[in-house]
Formats: sequence, C-alpha cells, structure tokens
Amino acid sequence: MNYWDIFETLSDAGIDVALPGIKQDICTFPYAVVQMSGTYPYAVSTGLGYTLITVHCYAPLNGFRQLGMLIERVKNALKGLEPDLRPTGNDGVQLINDKFRAHEGSVQYMIMRSLRSLP
Repeated sequence: MNYWDIFETLSDAGIDVALPGIKQDICTFPYAVVQMSGTYPYAVSTGLGYTLITVHCYAPLNGFRQLGMLIERVKNALKGLEPDLRPTGNDGVQLINDKFRAHEGSVQYMIMRSLRSLP
C-alpha cells in the first residue's frame, strides 16, 4: 500500500484528484488532494510505524453541500483499501479557504508499515 494506490483508487472512483501544489486557482468544481503527512514510529521494539495520509477536499464557495458529498465519496472509495489503509477518525474541520475561494475539509488515514524497510 502506498500513496499512488490511494491516488489511483480515488481517480478510478471518478473523483477529480490532484497532487499537492498543482491546483492554485479559484475552485470552480469539487476535487481532492492527497498529501503524505509523515511517517512515525508506533511500536519501536517491533519496528512498526505508520504513515499518515491526509486527503484534502475542496468545493466552490457556492457549493457547500458538494463538500460533504465529496468527503463521503472519498471515504467510500477508500474503504476498498482497508485494512491496509485505516481511517484515523481525525476528520478536519470544514472551513473556508480564502486563497482558493473554496470550502475545505479533510480526512486522515494511516498505513501501518515496517520501519526497517524504509530507506
């Protein structure tokens, strides 16, 4: 399980998904951005850790309901990657992003992994 598996799963589900930093204009349609949020030790004695993945969701200012629907579509699409990809329950606060003139929300997941296999 890796970043690209998540990206492709969302894309295959018909969700417009982008890499971080690609979309920089005013939001005119709902889309998601997949971001790696770091790798952390979990059980050092066993060499286990996890990587956090945050999926940021955006919808135009005149489409608040679209944000909620997009978040649900993301969650439903990523259920197919469980148990390798686990929801953390840390859903971000929905807010207004002034730079993109958009409603923004996020959902967070973790991928368990062996720290010994990381470069």
